[in-house]
Amino acid sequence: MKAKKIFPVFLILCYFSLFSTTFSQTGYSPRIDSLINLVTVQTVSLLDRQLSGDTSCVIGGSPYTISSRYYASTSNPMAAQFIFERLQSYGYTPRYQTNSSTSVNVLAVKTGTKYPNQYYVISSHYDDMPSSGLAPGADDNASGTVAVLEAARILKNFNTDYSIIFATFDEEERGLYGSKAFVDTSYFHGDSIVCCLNFDMIAYDANNDGKCTIVYNTPSEGCANDYISAMRTYAPSMNPIKLYDLTANSDHASFWTRNYKAFMNIEDENELTPYYHTSNDKFSSLNTTYFMNIVRSAISALASMSNNLRMDFYHTPLTNGYYLTSRTAALVIKSDKPVAMGTSSAPKLYYKVNSGAFNQVNYSYYNQDTFKFTIPGQTLGSVVSYYFGAQDSAGTFVCTYPAGGRGLNPPGSTAPTTLFSYTIENINYACVGNGTATAGYPFYTYYDDARTDMLYLASELNISAPKILTKIGFNFSSVAAQTLNEFTIKLQNTSLTSLTGFATSGFTTVYSQTYTPPGTGWQYIQFTTPFYYDGSNLLVEVCFNNASWTSNSMVYATSAPNMTWLQYQDLPTGSGCTDLTAGSSQTNRPNICLTYDAGTNEGNIGSLLPKKFELSQNYPNPFNPVTKINFAVPKTGFVSVKVYDVLGKEVAALVREVKQAGYYSVDFNGADLSSGVYYCRMEAGDFVDVKKMILVK
Repeated sequence: MKAKKIFPVFLILCYFSLFSTTFSQTGYSPRIDSLINLVTVQTVSLLDRQLSGDTSCVIGGSPYTISSRYYASTSNPMAAQFIFERLQSYGYTPRYQTNSSTSVNVLAVKTGTKYPNQYYVISSHYDDMPSSGLAPGADDNASGTVAVLEAARILKNFNTDYSIIFATFDEEERGLYGSKAFVDTSYFHGDSIVCCLNFDMIAYDANNDGKCTIVYNTPSEGCANDYISAMRTYAPSMNPIKLYDLTANSDHASFWTRNYKAFMNIEDENELTPYYHTSNDKFSSLNTTYFMNIVRSAISALASMSNNLRMDFYHTPLTNGYYLTSRTAALVIKSDKPVAMGTSSAPKLYYKVNSGAFNQVNYSYYNQDTFKFTIPGQTLGSVVSYYFGAQDSAGTFVCTYPAGGRGLNPPGSTAPTTLFSYTIENINYACVGNGTATAGYPFYTYYDDARTDMLYLASELNISAPKILTKIGFNFSSVAAQTLNEFTIKLQNTSLTSLTGFATSGFTTVYSQTYTPPGTGWQYIQFTTPFYYDGSNLLVEVCFNNASWTSNSMVYATSAPNMTWLQYQDLPTGSGCTDLTAGSSQTNRPNICLTYDAGTNEGNIGSLLPKKFELSQNYPNPFNPVTKINFAVPKTGFVSVKVYDVLGKEVAALVREVKQAGYYSVDFNGADLSSGVYYCRMEAGDFVDVKKMILVK
């Protein structure tokens, strides 16, 4: 399986603001926990061995070995019959859906008690590759088919509000033929499909890191979030990675074409089985514990979704800052099931200071679905971690936020592994934007090169200037593994109030290194050169220069027309930071947070401003062909930074303008010069300094 690029317009669609249950949590139910424990390494192994020909099975009352499930092989119809008979043995009335002379889907339905005409679908494809010789397909995709069969077995006597369709599709390998036939039939029948959970290659994990990929599109993100929440609750050793990817590489994509919600669970896309589509895709290559955990996750999510065992939590996480007094954490809970409100069962907040024990806090305010909790003030340097817990009034399930906690009466008494946290520190934060739309820029790694300008107004920043800015943060909804080379952040104070193109001058480079987003949530980038903010509007430019691509790292964004300018392209030569000059306006602007010193007047920032003029030695030195030159300006004035050769001839004028007090960084590119010694000279008023530089090619 390899991702392929899609015409960019389809990617841009995801940037428009849509309501998303990003904060939904799948509840923990002791009964579901007991059910999924019936899934064992032995049960998944036997089914996979039978489907992949590792061991014989019984079909039509006679022993048979399924040597291949290639669509044209003689044993592929036997595999369909094996699936049919397994579903019969579990107590279902399965049926064949014949799509062509070679394509047959195998389906079974469990009827819901409350919404019988609305369906959740759990699906896989049972055909495999290669086309000749042995084609065991133990991972691709006997593993996904095992998930469907185990879900059917475990949930047979478990009542669900919604109906469930257990679907195994044929001829996925030819072009999603089986799933397309099923989806088209459902669409023209007017069937109401709530969501499809598709499983494709879920049993290979050579390094035991538990990573798996959850592939979604924008309308399906809520379903994907619910699934990830269930995985974190019921299989906490797993490490799910959300991936926004519109590539039609498995059966979930057929549902997207008819505007049904669907997502796919696949093993880590950066560590797919090396035996893909070969005769060595055998049972012996599988990680059966990993395999079992994904199957358990599939069943727990399906049981929870089909019974609405979930709550939606809305909470703005408390941020780091200079907070020495108590803080209020507000939480909104939306649920189809009534929320328990008894003394011991009402929603709780749990917090701890540093590595201490958790303290339980009851709500101090309640109005309909809104709760407020008070966390006591802490001393400077303290790290406060916290989470919420709530349960339904029947006491059947509990949800925590973040997900993964357990315990009833009081709800969430067992903490999740992931927590909210904030640090009491001597800095403040200025944040702009709280929207839940998602944008791939400024980390647009679906292309080799990208450049993004983002404008934030002084009225939005609300910073009592002057201040020294030290970090910028973006709130990641999903992260790609791509490293961004020559990743550069530039800032400038500006009088602009909207963008009609890229700014070409006036920037200060505050960061220029390789960068890989470390994870979801708020991630901060420490400036290598602090920036002097004077209270004007702030223009931020982010760019990079890659020679490879993956999917985008997505960040949360807010509608702000004419405030973001973007261009992305696969440049054969050149850099996204200098050679992307066209671009277009974007509707949504990434949410950001900036950090600055907690002081409130000029005297407080004085320690962060340079004490004197200074020209630093370039680095690297020697260099080829680009080197970085840092300099410091203690007060506003005209600054000149130039480069000369050994004969005293000027070869480059890097700076010739008035600079405000602050730290600055410029790049010098000697690509058009010969090897040798050069001199960098800085002048500012009475200050003069010279540094020797060596260009080696």
